[in-house]
Amino acid sequence: MNDLFKRRLSLIFGVLLIVGGVATCKRLAGSGQSPERKNGPAAPRAVRVIEAQNEAVRISIPVTGRVRATDRMLITSEVGGTLLRTNKPFREGATFSRGEVLFRIDDGEVRAQINAQQSAFIRSLVQLVPDMRIDRPEDAAKWDAYLKSVPVDGALPDLPKLSSEQERNYLAGRAVLDQYYNIRSLYERLQKFMVTAAFDGVVVAAGVEPGTIVTPGTRLGEFIAPGSLELESAIGASELKHVRVGDTLRFKAEDGSVAKGRIIRVGESIDAATQSVKVFVQVNGKGLRDGLYLAGTIEGGSVEGAIAIPRSALTDDGALYTVKDSALVKSSVTIVHQGVEQAVVQGVPDGQVVVTDRLSGVFEGMRVAPIKP
Repeated sequence: MNDLFKRRLSLIFGVLLIVGGVATCKRLAGSGQSPERKNGPAAPRAVRVIEAQNEAVRISIPVTGRVRATDRMLITSEVGGTLLRTNKPFREGATFSRGEVLFRIDDGEVRAQINAQQSAFIRSLVQLVPDMRIDRPEDAAKWDAYLKSVPVDGALPDLPKLSSEQERNYLAGRAVLDQYYNIRSLYERLQKFMVTAAFDGVVVAAGVEPGTIVTPGTRLGEFIAPGSLELESAIGASELKHVRVGDTLRFKAEDGSVAKGRIIRVGESIDAATQSVKVFVQVNGKGLRDGLYLAGTIEGGSVEGAIAIPRSALTDDGALYTVKDSALVKSSVTIVHQGVEQAVVQGVPDGQVVVTDRLSGVFEGMRVAPIKP
């Protein structure tokens, strides 16, 4: 009985102790106050700066592009037939001189048509001359001589000069003129069975082999003149005022080699999607090849009374930060040109300290520590 009483008494004392501890904690929490914290002055932020000095600043506009041969033949077959073997195979890297045969297509069928129509033309002339001796004796001798000059297998000579409208009508009525010009059209077609080089050049693509049957429209290959090269690039429409035909450029290839260029054409239209204008540059230098990637700059004249700053120094609204009495001041400027890395601006007084860093989370009056280069 005594043990039971002792256990109950211990349980009661334990509950009272817990309740008293909780009440004491609440009282202390309600009456306690956090000590007041005192913030010290913020350290000035280090920023890189330059001292403005207005002068004539040259405008440099970056351009990139791939070199392309100016003289280029995309050779497409205009007629159908079997591709014949020539003295020099049309292979990539092969060189040909102006007038050399690049491709020859079997023209036997067309030649047979020419011979057949030329024979029929001779038969018409044979019938024409006797009638002309009666109807137009003054022209008979001329057409008799022309009849003797027309071969069955060979080039068709030009028609004699017609002396009058009556003579023309006389020939047209007997279908002589129709036959003559039909044969001429076949000769024109015959020339398309042989493709010759229009200039000294090299093969850069060869798509067919001798023995292949080609049809009209078949692409046979590509032929370029490696000595005449140009580069096509694009500049922003706002930069067009700084560019002129004849401006010089200096390019650098990926292997470190250097090439020179000169603007020869500037596009007239502005690309609606990119707001850019095409420029075409004639390039020359050692090691240049069709398809080589080049990067360079256009020296587009100069702007008086301006300074050059990193483009990153401009804020989103086209202003920049200057420093006065170790505090930031936001200043409005006139942007003359914005390149990839550099901007040219006007409206900054000489001697003004200009911040060149890209700043974020700053405000006017913020304390800074300028660092000059």
